[in-house]
Amino acid sequence: MDGEKRKRVFGFIIAVVFLLGIFADVVMAQDDRFPSRPIRLIIGAGPGSSTDLPMRALARAAEKILGQSIVCLNNPGGGGVRGLSTVVGEKPDGYTLGTMSVSTLINARMEKIQFAIPKDFTPVLQTYVYARAFFVRKDAPWKSWQDLMKDAREQKTGVTVGTWGPRDFGWLMLTEIEKKENVKFVFAPFSGPGEVMSALLGGHVSASTLTSGWLYVRSGECRALLVFTGRRIQSAPDVPCSKELYGLEREVFGGILAPKGLPEPILMKLHNAFKKATEDSEYRKICEKLESIVSTKSPDEFRKALEEADEATRKALLK
Repeated sequence: MDGEKRKRVFGFIIAVVFLLGIFADVVMAQDDRFPSRPIRLIIGAGPGSSTDLPMRALARAAEKILGQSIVCLNNPGGGGVRGLSTVVGEKPDGYTLGTMSVSTLINARMEKIQFAIPKDFTPVLQTYVYARAFFVRKDAPWKSWQDLMKDAREQKTGVTVGTWGPRDFGWLMLTEIEKKENVKFVFAPFSGPGEVMSALLGGHVSASTLTSGWLYVRSGECRALLVFTGRRIQSAPDVPCSKELYGLEREVFGGILAPKGLPEPILMKLHNAFKKATEDSEYRKICEKLESIVSTKSPDEFRKALEEADEATRKALLK
């Protein structure tokens, strides 16, 4: 290569490095200014649900920390899958976030969708752990889980249970119990938790396993017969847990995801803001009413929990 060509090549390299430096400075400046406009939080469940209530409270607390409003938009359907389908194609700039739960993982496994959790998302923060249970109306003929099991063995049609989407966490646990108890459950899918509870209270289904059922236990409209936990819970000490009866125990958690490729500085701003927001008294009060425990994980820890839950779901669905 002669001297003139070397000069041109060298000049080109210098220009590219210069432009890359400018681009990096622009990106860093954008990260430093984040957020400079309102953030959208896509809630994959209907208004007033056990996902909607705590997430709205958390968003109100987080926007005070971030200095920008967080607009909560409900997009129910598919156990939370529909909401995440809106998030996955958005620009990874921190201005569009979505909610998820273990039921979302299960439905994502069951439905033919174009994304996977968590592979196609950036985990931001795990926010709480649920205490899911089997709920019936206060006037239901079953006073205990043993009463229900006895009746279920005698029924040929099975006990009808409302589910959030085609398959949810309750469906997964109850299909295991079906094998152990030789009983039959009939699952009726709804687009959101609110619809499930309305169907239960209206007598259209016999039971629900959604966390929002605890609100109706507190109001006296429902009662819990079984909790899907590793131990009995303090507020319902007489209600048996799935661990003691069947050896079944799976952690049910929820959290916030962002589109894949979210820059690290923006990710940590969001993570830190929402983590601090979990200390908010209103948020904690709502979690307490739903028998949910505030439980935060770092993005890496949250990703690992999602991967483990997804693998456990995959294995359970193969049985």
